[in-house]
Amino acid sequence: MASMEALGSKQQAVEFEIMGVPNGYNEEEILKQIDAIHVTGGEEFDAESLFILVENIVKHAAPIVGSFVPSAQALLFNMEDMAPSVCFNSPFCTLKQISCKMACKGPGMVNAHETTLAILGMLSSYSWDARAVMTLAAFALDYGEFWLLMQIGATDQLAKSMAILKGLPVLAGNSGLQKRQQALAELNNLIKVTLEVIKCIFELEKLPNYGRENVPALLKALNHIRLDTYWLIRTVIGCSAQMTGITSDEDQELDLSSLTYNLYHILNNLKMQLNVCKQQIEETETEAYQILMNLFQIRPKIMEVFKALCYGKSNVQQLIDGSNEVYFDVLKHKYVLLFISGPDISDNDVSTLKLLRKELGNRGKVVWVPIVVQSKTTINIERKFRSLGTEVPLYIVQQFLPIPGIKFIREEWHFTNKPIVVVINPKVRVEHYILLEQIRGINSFPCFRKRRIDLLVCELCSCVSVLSSCAHTKKIIVAKATSANTKVLQEDWEGLRFAFMPSVGITYQPSHVLNV
Repeated sequence: MASMEALGSKQQAVEFEIMGVPNGYNEEEILKQIDAIHVTGGEEFDAESLFILVENIVKHAAPIVGSFVPSAQALLFNMEDMAPSVCFNSPFCTLKQISCKMACKGPGMVNAHETTLAILGMLSSYSWDARAVMTLAAFALDYGEFWLLMQIGATDQLAKSMAILKGLPVLAGNSGLQKRQQALAELNNLIKVTLEVIKCIFELEKLPNYGRENVPALLKALNHIRLDTYWLIRTVIGCSAQMTGITSDEDQELDLSSLTYNLYHILNNLKMQLNVCKQQIEETETEAYQILMNLFQIRPKIMEVFKALCYGKSNVQQLIDGSNEVYFDVLKHKYVLLFISGPDISDNDVSTLKLLRKELGNRGKVVWVPIVVQSKTTINIERKFRSLGTEVPLYIVQQFLPIPGIKFIREEWHFTNKPIVVVINPKVRVEHYILLEQIRGINSFPCFRKRRIDLLVCELCSCVSVLSSCAHTKKIIVAKATSANTKVLQEDWEGLRFAFMPSVGITYQPSHVLNV
């Protein structure tokens, strides 16, 4: 048994050695090294915009590559032109530093591993996907420049001079590239797979993270991105070394088959993980939807609603009340106004919430249900929710990740990313839901407006009862109920009718209430 384990360890070491990791290293050792140089909560960076530019470079280089090596162009998939964010700023200096790291290292497995760690350390404050994209972008700068010079070098003296200065003697003629068709085809195939792996990582990170208990496969997949990033950077270093060999006048082609095999394995694994995660996400959303539908058919506890809506199988957290935390018991037997929105709300929204809270008084509470789209929540988002929560006297659900009940919210309460308010009565029944921008105070909700009208009618009944007890009064022209802010018009006791005009501007004729 021990000999079999030793044989397995030896085979694993050989596999890693083939793929460019020094003998004696395994996944655990690599993870220890890259975790040691990782900085959590570092810089935010628009990796997707940079990736779009890299894709565009590869796409527009493809026809030029194909004019020299037809077989290489066929390996590149067709990509539509996309534009980066208008706010994107290129990290050009950092890209040049990465390019220098890759170019100034000699060949060899140990150097490739050390260079990968050096680049990871240089980019330690960035997210894992950003590190991979920035390394690929550094390579794309040189890759795109080379093929641009190849395109115009035959007739442009400036391009020829630049090529000589950059040490690209292959530009002197096409015969050098013709001899390296196979190497170019393998290189472009590896670039294609690298792009696909990064796309899968982007897609994985965009999936709604409902927590370990609800989507266990997602946490496992996200944790593996660290090692995937290592191999992506290691692969780009291999591509850079291969490009140097192809464009030189020396025969220095590398065998990239092991890197290609490894990256295909990572790609297939990511695709399988994506499918499993999507299935678990769909199951979580469907389960939350069905639970909420069933809960509102009975008389549940208010905490049961919040658990299904915001937590699913995860543990329920206490509500945030300013700098304190409180239990859901504070919501019992009260109207609960669910304020559902993301962290970006306007000053008008804040004013409306303050007005609602004031007019609601002791009858109920306002609870903010945060809607977070991205799966990787940041400290800044949580701080934003908490800061606004102190500005408006309301409770905040302590969940700053996507919530399982989002399907229910969208389909049943018609949430379309605009802030809405949902009224739940003391019996835990949904009374009403409305866009926040349509609210003009507490009377915007029919349940509170009806209650106000009923109170006014009761006051009118009392007023008329007093008047009818006066024996000498047979004809009443106007009976004024100042406390209710109403006017009662009457021409004859036999045909008593009330034109009821409360301040909310609704005509109400409760002829069935009074029988004088």
